[in-house]
Amino acid sequence: MSVKSAKKPSITKLHEWLKDCRANDGGKYLHILLTEHSHIPDEVWDELFTYINHAHEGARSALRTPLGESLNPIMHGTKIDPAYGYPHKFNIVALQGFFGEILTGIIAENYEMFGSSAWEVPVHLFRTHVTAFQQLEEMKQSDNWGKMIFGRTGDDGLAFERDENGKIIRLVMCEAKCTSSHSSKLINDNHEKLSKSIVPKPVDLSRAIEALQDYVDDKYSQDWIEALRGLYFEEENKERCDLSVYVCSKFPVKEKTWISPDKPHESYTAQRKLTSVEIHIIDLQDKIRGIYARMETGK
Repeated sequence: MSVKSAKKPSITKLHEWLKDCRANDGGKYLHILLTEHSHIPDEVWDELFTYINHAHEGARSALRTPLGESLNPIMHGTKIDPAYGYPHKFNIVALQGFFGEILTGIIAENYEMFGSSAWEVPVHLFRTHVTAFQQLEEMKQSDNWGKMIFGRTGDDGLAFERDENGKIIRLVMCEAKCTSSHSSKLINDNHEKLSKSIVPKPVDLSRAIEALQDYVDDKYSQDWIEALRGLYFEEENKERCDLSVYVCSKFPVKEKTWISPDKPHESYTAQRKLTSVEIHIIDLQDKIRGIYARMETGK
């Protein structure tokens, strides 16, 4: 049961929401601090909602596919729908995790890093979050929506740079953390996980291909499936870079940033190129709730 194209909606208002300050640009380590503008147009939230809603569409399709034609469209959004409540009825901790992963993909595609502004995120990987699907069904049947959702294993996000022929020439593995307060442990975990991962190719490469197959059989999906399959079977390893994104709602007082703008975090011991992005968002939970609440009506 395919859904609309995997090609993501456009993000044109990002720089009307976030202003950036970068340090150490051009070297092996780049730090980017993103903070909100004092006035944020409503169109920013409209774009974010459209983008985030689309990011979850493949997961909804994966939930509904086993029923095939027996699931009438009129059942969508009702309790008989296997995707009922996904993802907007999950608790705020789960929504923060989703938001952090999606925002990481947006950052990768819209900010220059590692000497390039051509990074692409072909698809988000929420359809691989099996534990969330299992807990969704349990919550749906029990009508208990307060359960904690266990996080998804594997890569939080994957970005690629392609040449003029569509062949992948470099890749970025991404880790994301999102908290309503501040946690030095989450920052540490991000950098430690990236550093400990020594594989040159993403462990979720096959899952990304599967996720693209959830969408309609269009040129976008087919081009990316071909590119990812090519990377999988490529004997020569491509350059891998790392991206850590930390989103929080508590701002530092003594310094401007939680993460050093001058050198990689002490928990990052790999020798690859690293970009650490921290994003300070006022009333983060309220904004996340507001975006996901719109999924109840789809507007």
